[in-house]
Amino acid sequence: MADMARSHDKFQFTVDGAPHGTNDETIDGSQIRETAGLTPASDFVLIQIDGGIAFSIGIERDVTFERGKVSTFLSFRSDRIYNFTVNERGWEWGAPAILAADIFRHGGIDDGLELILDSAGDTPVAPDGEVRLDGEGVERIRSREPKTVTIKVNGRSRTVEKKPHSYREIAKIAYPDADFENFNYTITYLHGVHGAEGDLVEGETIQVRKGMVFNVRRSDKS
Repeated sequence: MADMARSHDKFQFTVDGAPHGTNDETIDGSQIRETAGLTPASDFVLIQIDGGIAFSIGIERDVTFERGKVSTFLSFRSDRIYNFTVNERGWEWGAPAILAADIFRHGGIDDGLELILDSAGDTPVAPDGEVRLDGEGVERIRSREPKTVTIKVNGRSRTVEKKPHSYREIAKIAYPDADFENFNYTITYLHGVHGAEGDLVEGETIQVRKGMVFNVRRSDKS
């Protein structure tokens, strides 16, 4: 059974989220697997997450811990390591696919950005999607500012360009037949840049961001 971390252990690490500890500053990949109950060691690929990179730890490879820092490892029952790049930095993984959420989390990538695959041209990876790593060649993944964002207008999701939008543009998303001569449009918003909320009025523009919420109400001028 795996030994869980004890408060007096000098060095702490996690494997698949479970805490473990050791008093040895340096141990090898086989010992980490054994501590986490991953036996036989040769049946598992061990990946360390550090500095925004995921890389494999072989059975005989030494890992040196730092006091006060919890090292992070993930395990995969596999006999193959998959290589790819994230923003031109080499990554390794123990499964034929990786979730976009894992790339964001382990790569320290701002969730306001989007992921692009070189092999897929300009098509973004869905935030809840995955990237296959078992194709030909090395998959190259990069992050960038998105060209579009998804906002909600009157409770419905809408994909719009990531740019400043005017009062009238937002009103027309809610009411495509907007008639500014005969109707007033009251626009309020939530979850703006830096969490801003407020009113958008005639003559103003606002920078939209992912997850922003608009409520637009129309009333007769007469």
